[in-house]
Amino acid sequence: MHLKRRRPGRMSVPPRALLARLPWLRTLAALLLFATPLPAAAAQEPDTLPPLTPPPGSSLSVYLLTIEPGDLIWELFGHNALVVRDAETGYEEAFNYGIFDDTDAGFYLQFLKGLMMYQVDAHPVPQLLRAYRARNRRIWAQELNLEPDRKVRLLQLLQTAVLPENYIYPYQYYLNNCSTKLRDALDTILDGQLRAATDGPPTGSTWRRDTRRLTSTDAVGYLAIDIVLGPKGDEPTNRWDEMWIPMKLRDTAGGLFVTRADGTRTPLVRSEELWVDSTREHEPVAAPSLDLLFLLTGLVTGLVLSLLGYRAAAGSRLGRLGLGLGASVWGLFCFVAGTVMIGVHWTDHDFMYWNQNVLLFTPLGIGVAAAVLRAIRKGRTSIWGRRFVLGALGLAVVALILNLIPATSTGNRQMIAFALPVHLAICWVMLGIHRMDHALVYGDSVSGRGR
Repeated sequence: MHLKRRRPGRMSVPPRALLARLPWLRTLAALLLFATPLPAAAAQEPDTLPPLTPPPGSSLSVYLLTIEPGDLIWELFGHNALVVRDAETGYEEAFNYGIFDDTDAGFYLQFLKGLMMYQVDAHPVPQLLRAYRARNRRIWAQELNLEPDRKVRLLQLLQTAVLPENYIYPYQYYLNNCSTKLRDALDTILDGQLRAATDGPPTGSTWRRDTRRLTSTDAVGYLAIDIVLGPKGDEPTNRWDEMWIPMKLRDTAGGLFVTRADGTRTPLVRSEELWVDSTREHEPVAAPSLDLLFLLTGLVTGLVLSLLGYRAAAGSRLGRLGLGLGASVWGLFCFVAGTVMIGVHWTDHDFMYWNQNVLLFTPLGIGVAAAVLRAIRKGRTSIWGRRFVLGALGLAVVALILNLIPATSTGNRQMIAFALPVHLAICWVMLGIHRMDHALVYGDSVSGRGR
């Protein structure tokens, strides 16, 4: 062991001992130590990193709202919206496509042309919820499991859509409605993953089948849409197409997995909640099978017209009035419906083009009605009246033949089942009057040859 030699004559005093002997020096040292700032590096605790700045969009939450069907014809298909919240700033808006105002000047004229200009707007969420709660419509909310940057992109896309120069857009009931606009927005910020996962083989449904399913609770709406919907409505649809229905978008999103930027797979929907409940029944799960009902209705209508024709031939005033009224209503309906189905070819209602129902509800119906009224008034038919009646029946038979051929068959079997018996009954009444060739409807014996 080596020791260090001290100089003789000097005493070595440890610093602590020196401070203990001189109290005033200890106090001065403590004051200097307290007053002297430490270097920045020394002030930090060991192994402590500076706080991280959260990425933009971390405070955002996105909810897909699905509003179930209501009472009015345009409410039968449901509705939806996207809600964006910012926990830091308190920002909250519901972006709502499919807004229209039927009191606007020219709205119905534009509707007839198929040039429907609808709007997108941002609404306060409490106001939207109150409005649908008052209409007894159920609202589901799905929080979307999106990455922060995708939330930011979605909010920017929606805020751009509601700008004054962008908020009006061309509406199309199947291809560009409230639900498809949200579907397309989500697909955009997901870089096409939504379409890639759903734009596959047909599901076995069609535009018409889903339309019938959703309108089955409204007889007038069901009949009106089913009559004017052409063969394009019978094209098969896949999962991507079916998201024109808000409830289908909800169900599809609820079962979808998406790929994040780091390559991991995660459910698109983080959670689902019922925000507004309702006493209303849920949407029908399947389209009703009404072929037999339409056939029975057509047979009963045809039987009634035949009995009225028989009573009219026997001289019954009530029979003449009933036959005239029934033929007039039928003929006028056929004329209006047939004219509309022909006229749509000069509009943008492409889902109504080449509608075979025009063979059942033909504009010739106005001639049929005039022929029946003339027979009631004069007691005999005319050659042109018989031609109108036979022509209308012949077109209905052509519709039946086309429906029996798979290559030309469309979804108008129900209408054929109803209309064909009616045409047969009117033809039977008119030809019966012609065969007798005298004024049976007046009950006298004046005879004459049909002209």
